[in-house]
Amino acid sequence: MKISFLAPHLRISGGVRIILMYAALLSRRGHDVTVYVRSNNSFRRRVANMFHLGYPKWIGDLHKVKIMRVPYFTDTNFSDAEVTVATTYRTALDIRDFPASKGRQFYLLQHDEGLYHGPRDEVDSAYRLAQKKIVVATWLKDLLKEKYQQDAELLINPVELSQFHKVSRTVKDGTIRILVLAHTYAWKGTKEAVDIVNRLKKSHPEVRLILYGVRTPEVEDYVCDEYHYNVPQAELKQLYSNSDIYLCPSWDEGFGLPSIEAMACGVAVATYDNGGSRDFAFHEKTALVAPRRDENALLRELERSVIDRELRIRIASEGRSFVSQMATWNEQTKKLEQIFSDSTAQRGA
Repeated sequence: MKISFLAPHLRISGGVRIILMYAALLSRRGHDVTVYVRSNNSFRRRVANMFHLGYPKWIGDLHKVKIMRVPYFTDTNFSDAEVTVATTYRTALDIRDFPASKGRQFYLLQHDEGLYHGPRDEVDSAYRLAQKKIVVATWLKDLLKEKYQQDAELLINPVELSQFHKVSRTVKDGTIRILVLAHTYAWKGTKEAVDIVNRLKKSHPEVRLILYGVRTPEVEDYVCDEYHYNVPQAELKQLYSNSDIYLCPSWDEGFGLPSIEAMACGVAVATYDNGGSRDFAFHEKTALVAPRRDENALLRELERSVIDRELRIRIASEGRSFVSQMATWNEQTKKLEQIFSDSTAQRGA
């Protein structure tokens, strides 16, 4: 099949990782895959397209995936295809009037974008389009069905176990290291997490707060013990493995890749019930879960994991075991391929 993906950008993010991983794996399975991304600079656009420059090195080998930079997501800038995949509400709206020659339309939906990413009315319009919906989490499937009367295919996000796995710990100073993603979006909860951990440190001086992120080189606004900026993808497993607890304070998550990456590396997870976490964070089994945005409850769960070493080890072990049994990238890619094949066959019938 000839498959087109529309990407919002190519910077490091969980959503873009999902898009590029599926593009690369579909390419490896023999499909002709192009990822389209907007670029406003006409000179850079032409040079990048001509010499195949600007491939996102952070994602690894994209096999034969073509990256095509275009000024606008209009049908004249797209090659004919059997399948075209929108990945945001804006791109879903952009392709809605594409001619049939651009392929069967799909919408890979990774969050409720009306919460933080765009105007509710525009997002609602995109979700009501006749495009075949594919979602990465159960709560999104339920949302589309209950609010928009849309059926969706469920394609739970995998974790790459060859990349994320437990390695030997290098920090052995007897402290309890709590890892938190530093993010500039308020709804990611970084500020609340820093406050919670620093409150905890008053009664538990053995606790250390470790932040990591890619958004800003410095985190002067936050009091922490360490900050790791733009850690190479190959080294993330070491950062996770040197942590005792991964704290996810996001108010809402489409899925929550960092949490399952931490689980795969043998780290105990404490999280809000943020939607996406429901597919892998089961309270007192694979994680410790607090009600959404209840800071005191999250502090209590975090303190439990600090005080009770046996609980922390058990949560980490069960989380790692669960993640190791999740569907793999190859399995989910085959499922996506079948979704495309079935839908295009129905269209041609």
